[in-house]
Amino acid sequence: MRNMMMASALALAAMTGGALAQDAGNMMPPQIEVQGQGEVAVAPDMAVISLGVMHRAPQAQDAVKAVNENMDAILQRLTEQGIESSDVQTSQLTVYADQNMQPRDMNNGEAADKPVEFVATSMLNVRVRDLDALGGLIDLVLQDGANQMSGLRFDVQSPEPLEAQARERAVQDAMEQAAQLAAAAGVELGPVRRITAYNNGGRPKMMEMSRSMDGGAPVASGEVTVDAQVSVIFDIAQ
Repeated sequence: MRNMMMASALALAAMTGGALAQDAGNMMPPQIEVQGQGEVAVAPDMAVISLGVMHRAPQAQDAVKAVNENMDAILQRLTEQGIESSDVQTSQLTVYADQNMQPRDMNNGEAADKPVEFVATSMLNVRVRDLDALGGLIDLVLQDGANQMSGLRFDVQSPEPLEAQARERAVQDAMEQAAQLAAAAGVELGPVRRITAYNNGGRPKMMEMSRSMDGGAPVASGEVTVDAQVSVIFDIAQ
């Protein structure tokens, strides 16, 4: 019985020792983790504008008819100016009864009797690939009846090479930070353990007012920045 107990104890000790040795072999070495930032700024070569038409009328069909007439003229104008159909997309088409525009009677402050008006709206998103023509194009669609403009942003047509360059700069920034930290701590930087990339995409940055393009509305194109962020983990050399 005693021999059996001793044999069991020796077997348990051997198993425990093996597990400890295995855990020690799997222990992660000391590490340094840094966040790298990279950014590339370029002049934009494309604009996206949101424009449209809104009309009021006592009857819904009259409001819609007025909107459609102006929108037909705007679409024809865009085609004449060389805008491809694939660069034009309807983003909004609404008709509703406006019950909040009732005038107040000057004597008793009560709402005066007035038929409810109907409001029709149609909006387009338009990509303009010739920035030199942007100002003149805006003037032309205003002449054709556009009375709504809710957005104008600048972008680049081929962002992929810029995104790759931004990621390279982000990794380089992370490596420089890690080397500086290792030197300050008096340790030697080891190999890269892991890299995690985060792509933040392009961000418009207005820098200065450009000239009035083609005699039309002055437009500030500024710069578009494409940035990237990475998280890099380095081992500390033993």
